[in-house]
Amino acid sequence: MIGHFDKLSDRKRWLLSLPKHRRIEATKNIMNMKYLNITKLSSAICLCAVATFSVSAQTATETILRQIEANNPQLKAAASEADAEKIENRSGALLENPEFEFNYLWGADGIGNRRDFRVTQAFDVATLTGMKSRQVAGQNEMSALKYKSERLNVLLEAKQACIDLIYYNALKAELSTHLEQAQTLVSSFEKRLKAGGANVLDLNKAKVHLTAVRGQISQVEVERQTLLAVLKSLNGGLDIILDDCVYDLSDNLPADFESWYESTSQKNPVLQYVRQEVSVGHKQLSIDKTAWVPELTVGYMSELTTADKFRGVTVGVNIPLWSNANKVKQSKARIAAAESRKTAAEQQFYFDLLAQYNRAASLKANSELMRSSLSETDSRDYLLTAQSRGEISMIEYLVETDQYYEALEQTLSAERDYHQALAKLNAVEL
Repeated sequence: MIGHFDKLSDRKRWLLSLPKHRRIEATKNIMNMKYLNITKLSSAICLCAVATFSVSAQTATETILRQIEANNPQLKAAASEADAEKIENRSGALLENPEFEFNYLWGADGIGNRRDFRVTQAFDVATLTGMKSRQVAGQNEMSALKYKSERLNVLLEAKQACIDLIYYNALKAELSTHLEQAQTLVSSFEKRLKAGGANVLDLNKAKVHLTAVRGQISQVEVERQTLLAVLKSLNGGLDIILDDCVYDLSDNLPADFESWYESTSQKNPVLQYVRQEVSVGHKQLSIDKTAWVPELTVGYMSELTTADKFRGVTVGVNIPLWSNANKVKQSKARIAAAESRKTAAEQQFYFDLLAQYNRAASLKANSELMRSSLSETDSRDYLLTAQSRGEISMIEYLVETDQYYEALEQTLSAERDYHQALAKLNAVEL
């Protein structure tokens, strides 16, 4: 502290030693330096606060999505259905059931009775060569992709609800500031009316304005509670808390659409499903072609009579003359249909994403322009001060304030639309 005072004293003596015009200039420079240091410190604090808030928003949204993934009843049902389909698929790769046969034959007097016993097992080429096992692996992949598609739809719905909720949180925060200004305005007019410096008409206008702002906040709160109810439903009836007012800044618009699309199309479960459907169809065609190969039946047989006993091996062949007719043609037709579905899905996916990408790019530019313009024209504090001093009329104040908050709501809406479009583009990353 002593050193600090010494520095101040030295600076004061130095200033007093200067000529008057130099002393005034030096004082201004010192004040400017202090102002710049304070400004830099304030900017640093604001940047840290914004960065912390952004990470918080990202963590909150991601945490909510993970909770919904764990608690959503629709996803639980889809997971159970996928497991059931996989179990059913595995049964298709097993051999036919073994066949057991027992005969008891009565003979004439003096000959005796006969007892026959036989156990056989049929073998087909598709099972023995592993074709059916590979087919089952493909079918299990389709079941997993069906679950992934359901999961993507649920999480995308949840993220879009979170984006809407963040929008209404931000709008409510801005309207709360508007409400404080409206209350201040009413209080000011009540005091001025008592002092004889205002009239009842202006006070009534201020009260009507206050009521309108309260109505807007009430409507926003209704929307917030509706979205919280949607998220609670998606979370299996468990409450969701999301009070953030800023969006997740980790999602960015891809710089190049074509290269990004190549990567995204490989991750999309719907496209993976239709592609896997073609692959499974080709495997089924191979199985159907081997169905013309006769099935081999091998077993053990015994024949017992009163006088003799016979035991040995039994071998049989099942020749598929009629049971497999047109199966190959049917498989080829299914493959053609699957390939058509794949082509249609890929084209639709490409053009849908291209439209979403262009829309997101336009919304991004528009929202950034509106936010920049809004920051430059924010004169709410000045308007309130000017009105209290009588520099502008009540009508002018209300018009200017309403115009600002209308522009603010449009800006928040544009930012929400941009993040909604971005969420759809990046849905495969959920």
